[in-house]
Amino acid sequence: MPGAPTGPDSETGRPALRWRPWPLTYSSAMSDSPASRRPNRAPTGRPQLDSLLDDLRAADAELGERVVDRRPVYDGRYLALEVDRVVRTDGSESVRDVVVHPGAVVVAALDSDRRLLLVTQYRVPSGGAMLELPAGTLDTHDGVVEDPLVAAHRELEEETGYRAGSMERIGGFWSAPGFSTEYLTLYLATDLRPADENRLSPDQDENLRLSRLPWRDAVAAVEGGVIEDAKSVAGILLLGRRLEAVGPRT
Repeated sequence: MPGAPTGPDSETGRPALRWRPWPLTYSSAMSDSPASRRPNRAPTGRPQLDSLLDDLRAADAELGERVVDRRPVYDGRYLALEVDRVVRTDGSESVRDVVVHPGAVVVAALDSDRRLLLVTQYRVPSGGAMLELPAGTLDTHDGVVEDPLVAAHRELEEETGYRAGSMERIGGFWSAPGFSTEYLTLYLATDLRPADENRLSPDQDENLRLSRLPWRDAVAAVEGGVIEDAKSVAGILLLGRRLEAVGPRT
């Protein structure tokens, strides 16, 4: 199973293409696996939405794919890659590459002036710095995935240096359900106060810059294509809709 290069090649000095496995942190075989989460089917009490849920339940049965074989391919620091062989309801088979991710939290932290706390950090896959809501992956300890509420408080403090007197879940979404188990829970953090000298620090590999933006300007930044990070786009627009419904206060 892949993990990390074992050492430099004696001739080239580059990392040798020999691999040792990382310790398995989580996978679909775990009792507390993030892959056990399923899409929401809870009734809403709103007829139009519940009709959509009825259609989705029917689609679960009609379009379902049953996993008949699962092969671990890679186990990294915070995600695993597995290859699933599935059988459709018509008996045909296919293969799915699945990134097993423990899930994450996104925090829309709103200060007393209704400004959002945002962080800027360089993202290697995108090739540039991104303006984002504070967020982070759920930790795993002894095969148990961290509670999202606990993670939201932790990530807010680590990335911004602030603590929240109130942390309210206001939504959730799958980041890329076509290939990943990652589910992000969105929280609204209010009653912010600076952390004391015992503040939790960012991870060693994180280099963050903190800024504040009035929430309407944050919505405009999404609409104008300035904020392009998907979780931040979703979080800011969900928050904006909520604040618009509250009233005219800026």
